[in-house]
Amino acid sequence: QLNGTVHCDYHRWIEILCHDINVHIPHHISPRIPSYNLRAAHQRLRENWGKYLNEATWNWRLMKTILTMCHVYSKEQNYLPFDQLAPEESYPITFLKKVMPDYA
Repeated sequence: QLNGTVHCDYHRWIEILCHDINVHIPHHISPRIPSYNLRAAHQRLRENWGKYLNEATWNWRLMKTILTMCHVYSKEQNYLPFDQLAPEESYPITFLKKVMPDYA
């Protein structure tokens, strides 16, 4: 569970707008942790299991990855990129891949 998601350090105003969704690792440990306790739970996880956590800092490359690497589950093929599974419905993803910068 620790390695299955990424903690992203965003600017505080972004964190407020997304209700701290970037503090996501504790949610994978227990979805019952209330949002107002996610930061404290993440800090405890970092203190005890820090070397196993995936953490990233906000940059344009990270945003492009988050917005364009959407995956869906298929029983036949496991996890697939959305634009591969349903190319006719993936115009927003292909558009973002073209226009968003690749630099950090």
